[in-house]
Parts: sequence; C-alpha cells; structure tokens
Amino acid sequence: MDTTQRRGARRTTPVSVLGNLVGASAWGEAGKGMRLLPAAVRRLAVGIRQSRGAYVVQGGCGIALGLFGWAVALLAVQGLFNGVLYPLVDAHDHQHSWGGPTLVGAWVVHAAVAVPVGVAALGVLRGMVALDRANEQSLSGVRRRWWPVPLSAVIAVGAVLFFTAWLHQV
Repeated sequence: MDTTQRRGARRTTPVSVLGNLVGASAWGEAGKGMRLLPAAVRRLAVGIRQSRGAYVVQGGCGIALGLFGWAVALLAVQGLFNGVLYPLVDAHDHQHSWGGPTLVGAWVVHAAVAVPVGVAALGVLRGMVALDRANEQSLSGVRRRWWPVPLSAVIAVGAVLFFTAWLHQV
C-alpha cells in the first residue's frame, strides 16, 4: 500500500466523476430538487402563519429555486426527448438539419447535444438543493453566510428574464 495516500481516500477517475454526475446520488438529489418547490411553499406558509421572518425569506428563496429547478428539468426532458428520439419526433428533410444530410447523422448530432444537456440539468438540480441547504443553515443561525440569499435572488431574477425571453420567442 502506498504510504502517501490517506487511509480511505479515493482517487478521482473519469468513471468516478461520471458516477457522481449521473449515479444514484445525483438522481436522489435531483428528486430533492423537484420536491423543493412544494417544501418551500410549506415553509413560506409556516413563516407567514407564525410571523417568522427567517422562514418567510427561506420559503421565498426556496420557491424561486424550485421554480428555476422545474424550468431546467422540463427543458432538459424536452431536449432529451427530441434528441434521443429524433427520428420519431422530426420527420422532415434532413438536408439542412444538424448532422445532415442523412437521418443517422442528424440523430447522432441531436443525441450528442441532448445527453450532456440532461447531465448538466442534473447538476443544476443538485446545485439548487445545495443552495437551499445553505439558505436554511444561514437563516436558522447554524452557520452564518452572506451569499445564499443574494445568490437566490440573482437566480430568481435570471429565471424571470429567461422565462420572459422564452415566452417572446414562442
């Protein structure tokens, strides 16, 4: 055994990075990200009912993060559906399509774009959960940090701007 390594330390390999990105823990965190919105609504209601400002702020930040997480997840699912099932979704002339002029080339290129977008969406959902935990710790007094609430506000404004831009292009 190499004495320079700590006992129990793991080396980072491409397989371990991929496992962290799309493994069981990533899906569990993504599930928590999807449940963030209803939990935040409950926190906001408790904060309003009990007149506790920290719960109101935490609930508002959680709602903003939850809505952003849902938007990212829905766009990723739509992208994965269109990319992976491209031949079933798009049956037009592939001459001017990405990867054209053949159906196989267009399918490969669309899937090659869609799969990394889906992996990135998992990462965004994990980030939303981590930011919500940081908000909770910061506002409950467990750990004082200055950045979670302003970062949540920036994400909320960005989500509103993104949604508005998306509505204008529809």
